[in-house]
Amino acid sequence: MRGQVEGGVAQSLGATLYEEMVIDENGRVTNPTFRNYHLPQFGDVPRTEVLFADTSDSVGPFGAKSMSESPYNPVAAAIGNALADATGIRFCQNPSSPIVFFARSWRNLENLTKLVGRSSTS
Repeated sequence: MRGQVEGGVAQSLGATLYEEMVIDENGRVTNPTFRNYHLPQFGDVPRTEVLFADTSDSVGPFGAKSMSESPYNPVAAAIGNALADATGIRFCQNPSSPIVFFARSWRNLENLTKLVGRSSTS
């Protein structure tokens, strides 16, 4: 079960930081192979501490509970909140890649420059 949790975290890191399907103006996927597509590797995944609560479920077989999406769901939100706290930029879609970060930073800088320019002429 520990491996499933660690794998779910790695999968979510990939979806949050790297994975993006790029579609051209004709509706074709431009990155259909893994050759030019970054998948998280061992060095991309931080050490994950996995803790389990000793509980049981009367619905599952032998008291078992489902584990499938539990480690996947919170990772994107945690990374998004950490990026927002660190940069002041709220990411509303994935991937939260450096390219997206720099584009949003540049847009924020342009908006700030326009705002400052307007206030100095008023």
